Amino acid sequence: MRKTICVLAVTMGSALAVVPAFATSVTGEANISGTATVNTTGIYFNATGTGTETSQNPFFVGAPNTNSFSGLSSGTISNIVGGPMVGSHPITDFMTFNVSGVSPVLFDLTGIDAGSGTAAPCAANAIGQACTPTGSPFTLTQLTANTVEVGLVLEGIAYTGTSASGSSQATAIYTTQVVPGTDTSILTAAGTTGFTHSFSGTVSAAVPEPGSLLLMGVGLFGAGLIARRKVRK
Repeated sequence: MRKTICVLAVTMGSALAVVPAFATSVTGEANISGTATVNTTGIYFNATGTGTETSQNPFFVGAPNTNSFSGLSSGTISNIVGGPMVGSHPITDFMTFNVSGVSPVLFDLTGIDAGSGTAAPCAANAIGQACTPTGSPFTLTQLTANTVEVGLVLEGIAYTGTSASGSSQATAIYTTQVVPGTDTSILTAAGTTGFTHSFSGTVSAAVPEPGSLLLMGVGLFGAGLIARRKVRK
């Protein structure tokens, strides 16, 4: 009986612990721009193509900036050095958003999404098809014979203060259009001297919907009931 009570108490406590994430929730959208360089050693948010993951590069503030990002005045972004370039790649304080009158919004990088294209169109500069070299995080789309759109998607968490007191899931999408350019010319440059171009970025943050939190709590409670049955046996 005591084991049953303990199991249920821990389970219910875990379910209730989901709620405090709202205490420092970050929501809304931030728009930024800057210059990025891609070469064989990493992704650098500067024009030099050098630096470390702890190097901070300033970005320009765009619009719109909503909710937690309203009043965005300046900020910085770190480099991504070495591999792996796809998958888990944690960097604490990857981005800092300075918002007038309140604490900065911080973005911790957790992972890098794989590009959404395939390798086949990369050699053909096929118009309208998405090119992604094997294992690459970049999606290159040949929009016209001399225009390429390049995309990069990063995943992370956003928060104010400390992530221990609650955080929100966040996604950063970076894009650039290169004119003139082709898939092959961009990939060749990135693999040799380095490819440098301006970019625009959109960071979106959102806390889980209340319904999702409720389902999570119900799931944990259900796990407690199953454990209770096992204890009785």
